[in-house]
This record gives sequence, structure tokens and C-alpha cells, in this order.
Amino acid sequence: MSRRPSEGRGTRPAASLATRRRILMGSIAAASLLVVGRAFQLQALEGEKWAAVAEKQHQDRVPVPARRGGIFDRDGVPLALSYETFRISVAPGQVKDRRAAVRALRESLGLSAAAARRATDPARKWVVLPGRFTARQREGVLGIRGLHFERKLERFYPQGDVGREVLGVVSGDGRALGGIEQEMDAVLRGTDGFSVVRRDARGGSRASLALPVLPPRDGTDVYLTVDFDLQEIADGALRDAVRNTGAAGGDLVIADPRTGEVLAAVSRRASGVRTLTAVTEPYEPGSTLKPFFLAALLAERRAELDETVSAENGRWTDANGRVFNDTHKAGAVTVREALRHSSNVVMAKLSTRLPPGEQFRYLRDFGFGTATGVEYPVEATGRLPRPEGWSRLTPASLAIGYEVSVTPLQLLMAYGALANGGTLMEPRLVREVRAPDGRTLRGWEPRALRRVMPAAVAEDLREVLVSVVDEGTATRASLSTFDVAGKTGTARLTGAGGRYEQGAYASTFVGFFPARDPQLVLFVKLDRPQGAYYGGLTAAPVTRETLQAVLAARTPALDGASLLVTRRGGGARRASSSAGGVPPASAAGPYVFDLDEGVPKGKGAAAGTVPVPALQGLPLRDAARRAHALGLGVRVRGSGPVRETVPAAGAAAPAGSTLLLVGAEP
Repeated sequence: MSRRPSEGRGTRPAASLATRRRILMGSIAAASLLVVGRAFQLQALEGEKWAAVAEKQHQDRVPVPARRGGIFDRDGVPLALSYETFRISVAPGQVKDRRAAVRALRESLGLSAAAARRATDPARKWVVLPGRFTARQREGVLGIRGLHFERKLERFYPQGDVGREVLGVVSGDGRALGGIEQEMDAVLRGTDGFSVVRRDARGGSRASLALPVLPPRDGTDVYLTVDFDLQEIADGALRDAVRNTGAAGGDLVIADPRTGEVLAAVSRRASGVRTLTAVTEPYEPGSTLKPFFLAALLAERRAELDETVSAENGRWTDANGRVFNDTHKAGAVTVREALRHSSNVVMAKLSTRLPPGEQFRYLRDFGFGTATGVEYPVEATGRLPRPEGWSRLTPASLAIGYEVSVTPLQLLMAYGALANGGTLMEPRLVREVRAPDGRTLRGWEPRALRRVMPAAVAEDLREVLVSVVDEGTATRASLSTFDVAGKTGTARLTGAGGRYEQGAYASTFVGFFPARDPQLVLFVKLDRPQGAYYGGLTAAPVTRETLQAVLAARTPALDGASLLVTRRGGGARRASSSAGGVPPASAAGPYVFDLDEGVPKGKGAAAGTVPVPALQGLPLRDAARRAHALGLGVRVRGSGPVRETVPAAGAAAPAGSTLLLVGAEP
């Protein structure tokens, strides 16, 4: 007998199924609400934000470097420039027409056929082409898909290594290292911009869709006080002097005593590092400091140039038991003669007349012991001890240039004060800053720091320094055409531990030219010359050779009209086709400078004649140096390279006669 299922058992599965359906429908509804709510949030509330994110995913922000400003000499000769190059990369997977790409790489970039095929090989993902390419080369491949470009600005120096110690360098990653590059980096470097490069659907960038957003602001140009002609002359003169004397290095600096502008600055060291040690390395100046000690005596009326002092026949022991020696042995001499022949004995005796406070004050006023403020990233102050730290030996030591250290630039500026009548000028390396469009943004005017001696004292000392060159310790700096004033110095150098090194000297000459209306003040120092080491035998001849080259170069840094009236004897000569007469200084026409300096005669001297060398095409200064090496005097007419010589090349000229160099430009 069958049984009917109970009513309670039959309703239980149906109820469970309905519950599950309701839960499912509720979940779907809740999920739908969440999706709709999230969509509303993303589109209505955060739409702009996520649109920007999406846009950013299709873009690359590419920096656009600013062009670094150039560095120029005072006349606009470029010394440091930046040029635009491009690094080019290939994404072979993006190249659509491989054959056209290979052809463009060969024709526009100069790649070989094999290199172009390898660069576009579809099996490779990314290829960086070696080297840098110009903007013109880039234009030849600009429309090819799959090529990517990175703009680079590279620094180069058109004049090679000449002036590198003044300029400094810029490293591969754009950092300014040393010199004007570092000192003026803030105005040279400019401000980088950026552009946006569009990405395609595959994530590859398309250079043709670069969109400029912020253009770069190029750096400004810096114009120096340096005259490139003089810089090149100084560089060659110091290089030759270091080689010829076996010196470990040296410094040669030229400035305008009227303005303080540095016209040339060269430093060389055996290490080969091109740093301007004329600013960064002080040394004991020795006898080149004597004129400033004597200036203090004369200004305070504690000595007179014509008074007589015993030089003790070249050897004297002071009250402290210290022995002073002179190379030039003499008995009673005037103070004028004592400076002319650089008497240590007389200077040590005179040091007792000047109280320590006055001696210190004058030396400090001349700029010793303090930074000059020149535009260079590092500058040494030197050392000038205060009187309270002096020993009983210090006054005499200072009088002969010891127990004090100075930089070549400090000493040069002090001699500039002797040259210009007694005013210490602030040295300048930077003349002005100009915008890329040529507008002057800032200029530096000459700045007089202070009067350091009466004009009459400066004039008296100038005459003594002329006699130093004419008949004293610096005769090898003499020019027969113009008066030169200056002083030699031979100072001992210290080694490890601060002790004086046996046989190590710094040989120096500092002077100005022309002596009675100075336009240039020159400093020459050779470190550790081998063999002859006196300043008069090593540094003084470098000065003469430098001046000869300067006169031959006819640089705008020299006022030729003024030079004519400062010739020895007050005479002036100009080029003239007529024999005999001398035209007045105001007459028009090219100047002729007689550079017959009485140099030692060359090999032809013994035979009485010298063959005239072939000098056509050489720069005037190089031709003049070659002629002097043969024992010939030189006159210069015109400028530019040598067009002809009189007598002509190959002729037999009497030894010691004068050769006329005629420049290609009148």
C-alpha cells in the first residue's frame, strides 16, 4: 500500500531554491550598483584625473637642454662654444620600410651598407648608432618611422689648449670644472626646457610628434679682458722658456696697468694640469719685493735715492748675527744704485729705519696678504704676518722679499701701481656679459682700490727700474727701441716640511712697457730652472722675446700712436718710400717698429753674413723670432702674415743688420 509524501517534506526544496535565487539577484543588483557607482565616480567625479593619467601614458617628457653661453676674448675671438649634435637610435620593430631606412642611413648618416642593415635588423630590439650626428644629418632621416633622436650640446674650444688654464673645462655630464667656466657658470649654463613626445598604441615614441612645452633659455655669453693674440704669444713664450731652461714650470701674466685688465695669463706645470697657478700658488718673491719696501721709505721720507750707504763689499752681519750677501760687490753706493744692483746688504740696513707698523701697512696697501678679487673660482691670499707676530729678523727679511708669500697676480698688480703713478687697480678677467642677441647685460668698469704711494715716488722708482734694465740686473730684458722698466728676483723655494730646498729657485722678472707711458705690465716666473737660475739670466730674456712678439703681432691691445712718442730718444718712425726724412707722429700710414735688440748673433755671425730665411706666410711674431735667432734685427711694417722681406729670402745680409718684414695687410 503506497504512502503519499507529507506536505512538509515537499515544500522544503522549493523554499531553498527561492532563497538562493533571491540571494543571486541581490548580489547581481549590488554588483551592478557597484559598477555603476564606480563608473560614475571615475567618469563624473574623477574623469579629469584619469583622463590626464591616460594621456600621460601616451606621452614621454623629454628634456631640451639649453645652449651654454660662449666665452670670447675682448675682441670677440671665440674661446669656448657649444654646438648641437644628436644621438640617433633605431627601434627595428617600428621600421615600416626597411629598404628606405637603410638607404637613408647610408646617404644621410654615412653608415656602411652592412652597418645600416644591422641597425634595422628586425631581430634586434634597440640599436644606438655610434657617434654624434649634426642637425643637417638628422634632417635627412627625420621622417623615417622607428628612428629616435636625443639632442646633445657639446662643449669645444676653437683655439685648442691656448688659454685653457683661464677657461677651465666642462665635463661630459655638463659640470663646469675650474676657470671661467666654473666662476661664471650661473650665467653661462642657461635653463633647460622640455618637450612632450607622443607614444603610439604599441608604446613606441614617434619623434615626428614632439610637442614643445617649455622652450629652453640659452645661457649668456661672457667676454673676457684677455686678448687672444697676447695669450697665444705668452703661451708660446712660456712653453719655449720652460723647455730651454729645463724648468719644472712657470707663469707669465700680462695686464694693463691703467685698468687692471688681465690681457694674458699662462701657467704651466710638469704635471700637465692646466690650472692658473698665477692666482692659486703663492711663493716668496725675493728681490722683486724690494721696490715696495723702498717706496715706503721714500713716501715716509726715511731715505733718499741719492744718499750713500755702505754695501760692505757684498757681505754684512747685522746685530742679530745674521749674514747678508750680495752678488754685486760694492763699497759705498747710493740707494738708487742699491736697488739697481739688488743689494741685500743695503736693504737690510735700511729696514731699521721703518717701524714694523709702517712696513706692514705699506705692504698690505700694495695688496699683499689679501685676495685680489679676480674672477676665478679659487684664489690664494698669500701670507703677510702681522707685526705682533714678527721676530727680530722679520723686518730685514721682508725688505729683501722673504717671510712673505705672494701670488704672481698680486705682484703684477703692485707693479701696475708703480707703472700708473701710484694707484692699485683691481684685476679683471671678465669684461662683460651679453645676451644671445648681443645686448650687454652687465659690464665691469676699471676699479681703483686705493692710492698706495705719491705720484712723485712712483716716478722716481720708475726711473730706477729703467736703469735696472739698462745697466743693472735685468739687461737681458732690454729693447733698443723702447725703454723697459722692471726688477729681477731669484728666490729660494721650499720643499717637504717647509724647509728650503737645496738648489731650487724661482727666477722672476716683473716690469712694464713702455717705461714712461706704460701700456703693459708683465710678470715672468720660472720654477726650478736648471743651470743658470738667476732671474736676470732666465726670466728677463723671456720678457724681451714676449715684447718683441707683441710688437710684431701689432695687437689692438697696444696703442701704436702712443708707442711712437715713447721710443728711446723721443723719436718716431713710420714707413716711408722716401729715403732719409722721418714723418711726424701724426702722419698717416702704417707704423714701423725697429726690433733690433742686440741679441746674440747666430751661426752666420762668424762669417760676417747671414742668409735671409724664407719667412713668407709666417705670422709676423714667428718670423721676427726666427730672424732674431739668426742674429738679425727686425723692423715690421703692416700686419698679418709676412708677404715679403727686405732683403729677399736667400740673400746674404750682414750679421747684425736689420731685416724688414712686410705684412700682407697695410
